[in-house]
Amino acid sequence: MKKQGRNFILLVTVLAALAAGYICLVRYNREQQEKETGQVEGEVLVDIARDDILRFSYVFQGETYGFEKKEGLWTSDADPSRDLKQSSLDAMAGRLTRIVAQNTFTDVTDLAQYGLEEPSNVLHWETAQGSYTYHVGDYNSLGSVYYICEPESRKVYAVTASLGTGFGYSLEELTEEKAESTEQSDGAESADSQPAAE
Repeated sequence: MKKQGRNFILLVTVLAALAAGYICLVRYNREQQEKETGQVEGEVLVDIARDDILRFSYVFQGETYGFEKKEGLWTSDADPSRDLKQSSLDAMAGRLTRIVAQNTFTDVTDLAQYGLEEPSNVLHWETAQGSYTYHVGDYNSLGSVYYICEPESRKVYAVTASLGTGFGYSLEELTEEKAESTEQSDGAESADSQPAAE
């Protein structure tokens, strides 16, 4: 019985050592792969509160749209008098609060392969602490991600698709629709109507 007990303890010890060795091997292989491919997962690029964003801009159909928050309301740089859809602009600003790279590619020599040589969009936003600017490139349907990078950078990030699709609105589409009021007279069909002749 004592011999069986010792054998069991020895077996458990060997299995534990093998498991630890396997975990270390997997971790080592992953680190080596990241070094060889320049690919890193889960890098946090931006982590701020929506209320911290003071202004933001984006490009849509070749035109840049900029918005600034004044006294709690978003206003258009092009036409500050416009009554804008605040909830839509809040949603857009919310997409800029936390950006996590699903994959990161370092030392990229050809930005064109990611659609970043001529980006489809340029996102810029500012807080009291600083500003952020990212170019948006191609969409990868296989991973459901867009490729982005900072200006003059050779590091490319693969991020959630909402960052690439959530800024496709013109100023007209973000303007509140005003209900048209029609004035009607009290009983008379027209101010110029005359009483019928007897």
